[in-house]
Amino acid sequence: MRVIKAIRGYRLVSLKIAGFHFNPGLVSSLVTCALLYTMISLGFWQTGRAEFKDTLQQNISARKKISPAGLDTLPASSDQRRYLPVKFFAEYDGKHSFLLDNITFNGQVGYHVYTPAITSDGMAILVNRGFIQQGATRDQLPEISAPDSTIVIAGLLDLPPSRPMLLAENVQETSRWPVVLQYIDIDEISSLLGYQVYDMVLWLNPDMTGAFEYDLPVLNLNAAKNIGYAFQWFAMSAALFIIYIVVNTKRMV
Repeated sequence: MRVIKAIRGYRLVSLKIAGFHFNPGLVSSLVTCALLYTMISLGFWQTGRAEFKDTLQQNISARKKISPAGLDTLPASSDQRRYLPVKFFAEYDGKHSFLLDNITFNGQVGYHVYTPAITSDGMAILVNRGFIQQGATRDQLPEISAPDSTIVIAGLLDLPPSRPMLLAENVQETSRWPVVLQYIDIDEISSLLGYQVYDMVLWLNPDMTGAFEYDLPVLNLNAAKNIGYAFQWFAMSAALFIIYIVVNTKRMV
């Protein structure tokens, strides 16, 4: 008890300025310092996120404007390949299409259609051909056809859609095609197809042969939101510091 009482009574500084006495305690100072460090760190983290998003948005906008490249001339890093336009000759594996479930588009419920495309040198990539509406019942799958010859395929590269939190298994029925998927897993799809698929997917341009309704999501990184959060953390830090000064300052009699 004496130790606790001594700690509470200990004063770090005793400053007397113009009739005021600043005399903060040890505990309140440590707590205030810890809170200030945390809030200021969060503020700088948010400004860092805003800068990262702004740079990424600029890079993506610039990438979409460059001339399409072939799959064999792309950078090794998936981050550098994302949203790059590509163009190549390939043939669809029309017998093996996949339907990504739980997609809504213009008020309709349906699927994103993914069909593998194989180039002349044997490289396979999963092509998102767009949106197709669900049948009258979930058991009634839409019939998916694909061009049966070598054609030009062009679009934007992207990472596979993020995997949602689901309790159901991904592939529940493989006895008939197209196969309905709850999420895109490149390794799982490669195992089903019997050949390796490229580690990214391609959003097919809407004017390409074999395209369905174009449903490329609009990327809005919204760096201003992070700037707003940073301002809030810095403002709360300033308010806490002012409160600390006021509470620990007394007017001398």
